[in-house]
Amino acid sequence: MNDEEQEKRSRTNCGKLYRMILNGCDIALDDEKYFGLSGDNVQCNKRYYSTDPSTTPSDVKFIKKKKYSPKILVWMAMSSKGVSNVYVHKSRQAVSTDIYLKECINKRLLPFIEKNHENDDYVFWPDLASAHYATNVLHRLQEKNVPVVAKGNNPPNVPQARPIETVWSILEQKVYAHNWQARNLDLLAKRIKLKAKELEPKMLQAMVQDIRKQLRSMWRNGLYSIC
Repeated sequence: MNDEEQEKRSRTNCGKLYRMILNGCDIALDDEKYFGLSGDNVQCNKRYYSTDPSTTPSDVKFIKKKKYSPKILVWMAMSSKGVSNVYVHKSRQAVSTDIYLKECINKRLLPFIEKNHENDDYVFWPDLASAHYATNVLHRLQEKNVPVVAKGNNPPNVPQARPIETVWSILEQKVYAHNWQARNLDLLAKRIKLKAKELEPKMLQAMVQDIRKQLRSMWRNGLYSIC
């Protein structure tokens, strides 16, 4: 698809998803993000203010950065009820369908849904990663009666409607607060799991409730309208 076709599909599917959740249906989302040993990519850690540049410490002026610095991939699910336990993928290999099914769906998403949404009207909205719509993954979700946004109805490239993108930014700020750096990946993983538990439920609830507003605006006015 070209850009125009993709935007048309995104806009149409925003409308479909909006109508699906119009009557108070809750939404569970999942996503993955890379974390490195340091937070040099975090916006609040990029600035150093000084009235006299000559007094700026050399370790601030000249920061060494490895071209291929160690990092880990973190998976997490969220809804208005909170966040799931996180899965930390330390392998350099991508998350395969089997790993996604075992570690993310079976061990974390399903227990999270059973705990928080057993008697709720909800829908699971994954992103469009191939593993998320693999046959065995969809079969498992169907087996557990988890309603899923159909792949053909899933709007592509609408991060502004998926609050989990904002949650990642907040989690990054918590993990790397005061320029914290991890000595190794094990310490990084431990800190990510700890800080994920500090995410405020009221904030998450407000973010998920705002999805309807965002989807409606993008459906009615275009993907990049400001509401």
